[in-house]
Amino acid sequence: MTGAIKSTLAVLMSMAATGGVLAQEPPYNRDIRDLKFTILDLKGLSSDANSVSLDLSAQVAGLAAQHSGLSVRQDKTAVRVSMMGDVLFDFDKASIQPSAEPTLQDILRLVKSIPAGTIVIEGHTDSKGSAAYNRDLSFRRANAVAEWLTAHGAEKSRLSVKGLGDSRPVAPNVLKNGADNPDGRRQNRRVEFVLPNSLSAK
Repeated sequence: MTGAIKSTLAVLMSMAATGGVLAQEPPYNRDIRDLKFTILDLKGLSSDANSVSLDLSAQVAGLAAQHSGLSVRQDKTAVRVSMMGDVLFDFDKASIQPSAEPTLQDILRLVKSIPAGTIVIEGHTDSKGSAAYNRDLSFRRANAVAEWLTAHGAEKSRLSVKGLGDSRPVAPNVLKNGADNPDGRRQNRRVEFVLPNSLSAK
């Protein structure tokens, strides 16, 4: 083999070796690809969470349609199920009426279906009576509901109780002319179940 041929072969082998190195996938390309998969995974999780959130909203809407005395409000972090106090309790009392138990059974099933997060039970009253009395009554009522749920299988550690009295009305207690507003007072006497949606529970 002549020196010229040897030289040519050496150059070709060198080029092949160099080409082989270049043909390998650069590390930064692998990093970018892995990052793309991570982004897709996160998008999938978000989609699943939104799906669960929509499912919770659908369950709550169905529950409200089945029972009179229930209403629903929703924001970015929670779904609120409001149960009229007149359905739950006798006037000025904190003992649950037996007629309210079928509705509470459905709420219990809903509470158990939520995989994580704290369920807040808020008691609310109308504006009759002193602020201190109303706070106490609203707390006793919310606590009575929490105890009922716990007695029927809810996890006590996941329930939080608040007595808010007449501080958060959803309707006017009196009309603009100063007259009493019985319908507004009735709406304000309520217990609210604040359910974490899936985004805030994770």
